Amino acid sequence: MPKTKRTPRIPPFLTPLLSLLLLILLLQCSTAKKDRFTTPHSHRGLLPPYTPGPFTTLSVSPDDESTLSSGSSVMKQIPSSDGGGGGGRAICVQDVMAPRDAVWNQILSLDDYVGKVNKLKECRNYEVKRREDGTWGIKTKMVVGVLPGYSYEYYCDHTYHPEKDSVTWCLDYDKTSDFDDVAGHWHLEDHPTKSKCTRVFYACDIKFKSAVPKPIMNFLTKSALRQATSWVKRESEAKPTATIPEQFAPAFVP
Repeated sequence: MPKTKRTPRIPPFLTPLLSLLLLILLLQCSTAKKDRFTTPHSHRGLLPPYTPGPFTTLSVSPDDESTLSSGSSVMKQIPSSDGGGGGGRAICVQDVMAPRDAVWNQILSLDDYVGKVNKLKECRNYEVKRREDGTWGIKTKMVVGVLPGYSYEYYCDHTYHPEKDSVTWCLDYDKTSDFDDVAGHWHLEDHPTKSKCTRVFYACDIKFKSAVPKPIMNFLTKSALRQATSWVKRESEAKPTATIPEQFAPAFVP
């Protein structure tokens, strides 16, 4: 008869020790996740913040107008001095056949981003409050999965400026993020010639903690920018009668 293989048995005196080790590992994992939310970032900002309001560094040429009229976006990429490995600046413009309120409905509904934004795994606000100057602070946890093994968790501190039709953001430096720094800017304007049409301007600078593979860099800069304005266009045009989220409506009261 074939011999039956015996499963090695753990000596009874080791069982409590192994249980203790397992508990320690679980606590360490839990603490690591918790520390990310409670431990400050390594600095208080490296990238220059955006000023809310119209973009002054971008002019729309006749050729750009033709491209925008066809439904495509216009984008300019400004690589960093190290050749792109440490982040860069990009600005994207997109015309949306929907009023500004419908576009703001999509941009300000951050809790609904998952399923609309490609590769976004998690997006939830953990603080939303109106400030004394009439702006709104919106703090959001985001997790984006780019490629297997490359997932970035980061915490953004958005400021919604209703009087300037802009949202600007940076990292929430009271939390630890996987990106070294982030700075961004949404700005909306009425289309210069078309009624009930909005011109959307979007910029996002990303500084990485170390050099990353070129496909990752391209996705988080060039591809992500085009996708950001394209999903806003798609969702806004699908719901052109949508209004600004109710919680932000008081910002428009004189």
